[in-house]
Amino acid sequence: MTNDMFEKATRINQALFEQFSKAAEMQMSAFRRYADVTMEQAKKVSEVRNLEDLKTVTGDQAETLKTMSEQLTEDWKAWQSYLKEARDEMQQAVSGESEETPDTK
Repeated sequence: MTNDMFEKATRINQALFEQFSKAAEMQMSAFRRYADVTMEQAKKVSEVRNLEDLKTVTGDQAETLKTMSEQLTEDWKAWQSYLKEARDEMQQAVSGESEETPDTK
């Protein structure tokens, strides 16, 4: 029974480590992407010198907001997929099921 508990704890720890690593990577990727957009927009706004520049920046910002909205939707879908995968892996680690598929046995 002790070996079984250690094996289960090892599987759980491994699954947690993999999932936390994946979550951290997803968060850093999203942070970089949104920080880059923010810096780009701040640069454009700082370069406004006249009304025509302001009109151009305003038009660009509308397109940027549309793009960011689409990216947020993609990020949300990726997080939903990640959460399902994490839940499945944790259930698999707790139950002790093999990760092998019938084709690999």
